[in-house]
Amino acid sequence: MCKAFRMEHITPSVGLMTLAGCLTFLIAPNDDPGTDPRIAAMLNPDLPTIVIDAGHGGQDPGAKANGLVEKELTLDMAQRVEKLLQLNGFRTSLTRKDDTFVSLPDRASLANKHDHSIFVSIHFNNSINAAAHGLETFYASQKVAQDPEWSWAAFLPRRRPLEALDTGENLAGLIQTALVTRVEGENRGAKGRAFYVIRHTRAPAVLVECGFISNPFEAKLIATPEYRERLAMAVAEGVVQFSNTMPKPGRPPTQLAKASP
Repeated sequence: MCKAFRMEHITPSVGLMTLAGCLTFLIAPNDDPGTDPRIAAMLNPDLPTIVIDAGHGGQDPGAKANGLVEKELTLDMAQRVEKLLQLNGFRTSLTRKDDTFVSLPDRASLANKHDHSIFVSIHFNNSINAAAHGLETFYASQKVAQDPEWSWAAFLPRRRPLEALDTGENLAGLIQTALVTRVEGENRGAKGRAFYVIRHTRAPAVLVECGFISNPFEAKLIATPEYRERLAMAVAEGVVQFSNTMPKPGRPPTQLAKASP
């Protein structure tokens, strides 16, 4: 069974290591990687770009309960996941970096700008039943057709076959397993759903519900930075494990040097 371990350093050793194709070391230092120029220099171009989507934002607050606001929690979580993944060599892209509104089509469009990528949308749950609790991860029950992509060879529009698109089911399973293991939360499962942002992205895509803020006990946990860090570690762990199964992107052709005039 593949396992991830947290390794804390004052000066981080950055990288993604795999032993016997299974044992993954997820490195998470104490210091802030966002301002360290060494991080950008050590990103691995062979790894997929991870598009991290902080749900809601701006005039759309998302769920509100027990003194918590979903849009604030999702942004905090997205930033935590981003830092962890950058420290393990991944290039990342946030669909929003502050309290701004981003439409669902724009979120999917931002994700589709990257050819070799993974899309993770982060949310927190709400229910009229205050006893509802637990963690769940959703993948696309079916991908939808994309806009035509132009073939430069034949100058004809072509569509990427829907059956060739990864619905994110395996990614969802890995993240869900990591979540319930790291925070010992109720396992509500990995499920296929028709949520817009995961249906309209070409990349493997999931929507992660990180707990119910409507549940008083779970809300108290979610309100603590330590618990959100554990959630972020679980999401990052699932992404790292899934990326190990992805084929490497093709190398661009070598360009011929121009002859001197």
